[in-house]
Amino acid sequence: MAKWADYLISAVRYSPDHRLITEIKQIEDTEDSVGKESVVSKSVIAANIKKRKTYMTIITAGSNWEKGSKVKTINVDGNYYIRADNNKVSRDNLGPLPEF
Repeated sequence: MAKWADYLISAVRYSPDHRLITEIKQIEDTEDSVGKESVVSKSVIAANIKKRKTYMTIITAGSNWEKGSKVKTINVDGNYYIRADNNKVSRDNLGPLPEF
């Protein structure tokens, strides 16, 4: 399997108002295989993206994974948000991932 990104995001946890990500489930993509799933905070994701680590969402397709969207940070009025689209709105959004 070709490497999709440094890390793959399989699930997300949002704040109670559903505006901000609090944690995600990430899996390291080693190209030959995927690592173990771990739960990390939004600050870890933001720090990794600043270090030029790449993230991609993944969606379960039966017993396989399908590639989702590239994850990026968006600056809105001096605040950074993590998004899987290019919409410049003041909230995090990783698309149709399961929540945990």
